[in-house]
Amino acid sequence: MSQIITLTVDADGIADLHWNDPTRKANVFSPEAIDEFVVHVDRVVSDDAIRGVLITSGKKIFNAGGDLKMVGGFFEMSADALWSVMARVMHSFYTLETCGKPVAAAINGHCLGGGFEMALAAHARFAADDPAIKVGLPEAGLGLMPGFGGTQRMARLAPWQRAIEDMLVGTTYDVKTAEALGLLTGVVPAEAVLQIAKDWLLENAEVQQPWMVRGYGGPAGTPAFERFFHGLNARNTREGADNHPQRNQIAEAAYHGLQMPIEPALRVELRRFIALTRIPTVCETMQARVFGENA
Repeated sequence: MSQIITLTVDADGIADLHWNDPTRKANVFSPEAIDEFVVHVDRVVSDDAIRGVLITSGKKIFNAGGDLKMVGGFFEMSADALWSVMARVMHSFYTLETCGKPVAAAINGHCLGGGFEMALAAHARFAADDPAIKVGLPEAGLGLMPGFGGTQRMARLAPWQRAIEDMLVGTTYDVKTAEALGLLTGVVPAEAVLQIAKDWLLENAEVQQPWMVRGYGGPAGTPAFERFFHGLNARNTREGADNHPQRNQIAEAAYHGLQMPIEPALRVELRRFIALTRIPTVCETMQARVFGENA
């Protein structure tokens, strides 16, 4: 059986977590890819020879996120079964960012949805300087929401109001814009992205996510935070909450999650994601989009 993800360790102790699905034009989080990803993350944690992790892609599309057929199947699962599937990925991302070893993503192509959520869980993200590359969380444009930690990490890395507004409509960015927002560590020549990311790993043996550093203060508890969400709720009501249920769930995840440390905040997002999949109109729309021609 062909491997979707491989893990090789070089003489410097840098593990290349390399995505290259031989059956697809783009790397995606399929059930098979999730199984392999979890196994490799477990090895990263347990193997003392591994000093750092470089996430790479053998395809022009770095990672396009969740496999749509898999996502369509989410709406037929029980809430408990869906929690188990989603939590495996979310836990693996959290394990990577808290494993005590630096993790960097070398982004050579589009990095979207769950693929970008994986990159956000890395400690550094270097992208090739190519204006055609798009990164971001477009889920809202499909009637969905991020479910692997995107609402929490993106709003902690980028200016939080801009991040939330963009997630509500599924905005994607060119790499220069993403860098300016703080979502990318650097935009570098395409031919150098792998080496620059590896050098960063070797130079940053001890690193933490900003929200893990003692004294980190997010926006929660400030008058601006409460005003923003009060205005957001009022706007959603005016526009018809039932017309865009994904926006309500994204707002709920951000409002409550940003008031917590990252680990419980991730569970808040997951609960909102599952709640979204229980809404009949969302279920009908998504299944028609994925399975419509064969329904």
